[in-house]
Amino acid sequence: MKLSYILPALLSSSICEAFTSTNTATSTSTTQLQAQMGRREMVAAAAFSASALLVPVEAAFAGEYVPKIRDMEQIYFLGASLDKLVAKLGDPSQLESALSGVKAFNKDPNFYNGYAKNFILKTVKNNADNDPRVGYIKQASTLIGSIESVLQGGDALMNEKTTTKEAVARVKKAQALIAKFIDECGIQDEKLAAYVKSHK
Repeated sequence: MKLSYILPALLSSSICEAFTSTNTATSTSTTQLQAQMGRREMVAAAAFSASALLVPVEAAFAGEYVPKIRDMEQIYFLGASLDKLVAKLGDPSQLESALSGVKAFNKDPNFYNGYAKNFILKTVKNNADNDPRVGYIKQASTLIGSIESVLQGGDALMNEKTTTKEAVARVKKAQALIAKFIDECGIQDEKLAAYVKSHK
């Protein structure tokens, strides 16, 4: 990735924050302060702000990024939500609810693949698509998505009992892959460790 891709994103983020600010007193005092500053001070302040934006970006490229839970927590939330799916699959009265959940997942089946790749890109400069950890999430997403056809009777040889058994087996494989992703990301956190331990 190039610096030119990152800097506009940082700047647009700052712009968004500026547009969403509703504190009139703060904006008034900022305007007054800018009016009092001379041209040289404003140029110096702008140069300082630009350098402040560039330092973290360069540090990230230098491989100094430390994995943070907030950067990959959606993967954890997906894994945790699959526990509820397993419970629904075990209850014949909730099979329709389970199926509708999988259909909702299949509306954007690549969301978690992209999310995982974006996380890995923070630590791997090249070929993030082929990082094994991204592969785990791709496999997990494929397994979860395939449950729709299983529950809709995609295999004529299956009856309801074997159908739900197969669906549960696929969910558990997906959870094991998610646990593997989390385990190999190097984030020290109690809830993540508990998830990994219970889904290996």
